[in-house]
Amino acid sequence: MFERDRWIDLHKYPIKVRVRDDRLVLEGTVADVAAKRRAGVLAREVVGDSARIEDRLRRDVGERMGDRQLRDELVRRLAADSVFARYSLRTHTGTKFDTVQDAGPDSYQIEVYTEEGVVTLNGVVESLSHRRLAECLAWRVHGCEAVDNQLEVLPPQGDSDDEITDALRIALEEDPAVHTEQLRLSTAGGVVTLDGLVTTASEKKAAVLDAWCIDGVRDVTSRIEVRP
Repeated sequence: MFERDRWIDLHKYPIKVRVRDDRLVLEGTVADVAAKRRAGVLAREVVGDSARIEDRLRRDVGERMGDRQLRDELVRRLAADSVFARYSLRTHTGTKFDTVQDAGPDSYQIEVYTEEGVVTLNGVVESLSHRRLAECLAWRVHGCEAVDNQLEVLPPQGDSDDEITDALRIALEEDPAVHTEQLRLSTAGGVVTLDGLVTTASEKKAAVLDAWCIDGVRDVTSRIEVRP
C-alpha cells in the first residue's frame, strides 16, 4: 500500500501495519508530516471510510524535545499569532490547568497538552480555519512528533476544498520562510496544487510542507519553480 508512494520512504522509515480488534494500526517513524498524512490517506483508501484507523506514526525529529519545552514553545507561537488574539490559551499538566492568555469568560479557548512528543489540542474554536491553523502551528515546532487535534468548531461548519485553500493561504502568509507574492494555490478533492515562483529550494520545500500541515489534505502537487 505504501511502496510506490513518492512521499513515503519505507527503506529508511518502515511502517508496521497490523490489525488489533476492529482497528487498523499504523506504527513507526516517518520522515515528515507529508509521509504521516499520506500513510493515513492510503490506509483509509484500503479499508474504507467506516473502518477505524489508529495512527501511531511519529515524525522523525532527531533528539526529542522535552514536553514542557514543546508545550511552552507552541503556546508562545499561538499567543504571538494575531489569528488567536481573542482566544484564551491554557496549558494542561496532569490535572492542573494554567492560563497563559485570558481573553475573558466568553472567549474561544485552546488547551495544549504534551506527552512524549505528542501535542494534544482541546477546546473550542470559531472556524475550521482556526482549527487547522492551530494544528499547523503545532507541526511547525521542531519537537512535535504527532498532533491529536480535538478542537471543536462552534457553531459547526461544513468543510470544503475552499476551506482548505483558505487555511493554507493564511498559513503560507504567516510562514516567514515563504514569500507568497508569486504563489498560487487551489484545492480539488483534498488535493492541493501549488504553482508559481520562489527563490530557493528550501522555500519551495517549506511551502509544500505547509500544505501537508493542513488537516484534510490528501495529496500535494507542486508546480513551484525555483528562480534565484
